[in-house]
Amino acid sequence: MCIREISGVGKTTLARIICSQMGAHFEQMSAVLDGIKELRNVIKHAELYKQNDTSTILFVDEIHRFNKTQQDAFLPYVERGDITLIGATTQNPSFEIIAPLLSRSLVVELHSLEEEVMGTILDRALVDEERGLGKYHVTVTNEVRTGLVNYGNGDARSMLTVLEYAVRQVATK
Repeated sequence: MCIREISGVGKTTLARIICSQMGAHFEQMSAVLDGIKELRNVIKHAELYKQNDTSTILFVDEIHRFNKTQQDAFLPYVERGDITLIGATTQNPSFEIIAPLLSRSLVVELHSLEEEVMGTILDRALVDEERGLGKYHVTVTNEVRTGLVNYGNGDARSMLTVLEYAVRQVATK
């Protein structure tokens, strides 16, 4: 699978959900930070999980940053079924992903999050005490909420980063 996306729309979350639904082992790489050495380590793990009848999903963020040779390295493992590869890219996969990988992929395009969804994410972040900012017991006015949603411009990560910064500034005073 190749996910074409923009920032902050949940590509890693989507990959983890797919993995969870498949009952698979999850591995993650970044084409910015990792290379063939890290792929070999992932394959070793995948082989161990395969012995226990557990498949491995490998999520590669920014897969378009791998060069042709690095992308070629995935092929034998994908073809043998050692890994299920999910690659995320902000580029057009037809131009940035090698044809052999692309021909074995389902391309899914994610779009910016709608304002209503952004608002829901913001509201949840404000009340969730375990994973969000609920422990600070901060409320925001409708004007501030709208401003944060607009600032995010469909990118939940950007919106939540600003929200977290603002809440922490208020909480430390």
